[in-house]
Amino acid sequence: MRGPKTVKVAVRHVSGDAGRRRTRAVTWAARDFRLVRPPAGRDRVELECPVCAASVLAEVADHARTRRVRNVWAAVSAVSLLVTVAAVGYAVQEGGRALPGGQSPPVLLPVSVIVAVAGLVMAPTAWVRGRHHIGVVLLDGPAPRRGHRIVPVRQTLR
Repeated sequence: MRGPKTVKVAVRHVSGDAGRRRTRAVTWAARDFRLVRPPAGRDRVELECPVCAASVLAEVADHARTRRVRNVWAAVSAVSLLVTVAAVGYAVQEGGRALPGGQSPPVLLPVSVIVAVAGLVMAPTAWVRGRHHIGVVLLDGPAPRRGHRIVPVRQTLR
């Protein structure tokens, strides 16, 4: 039997956020934490910021729940892609048809174009959200906790 599942995250303290003309510069300091996933459900953990020593509350989901959420985002992405393809196909079919003089195109033509554009935005967004979901959520709190982020720590090859 394996030991408890863990997830490695970093608490980032956002020090500065300077918006410039075309770029944005964000400076931060981080500290890594290894969190143990609960066997079932969700647990709240308290992490300490490396800069301001404020306690940052986070919620850690179990492995099964994290996997379910990732699968739901993947399914939303796939369904969105299918709906987009169907809407584009309908728009091309109806838009390319020659209408007798004085007839207006069907009402569903502009609706299908809007659905296609929305689907083109939603499909990659859902895919990225699913790929980046780690099952650890920052719980927002009073002023000392604002200005912090929880991000996954990726293993790098050296």
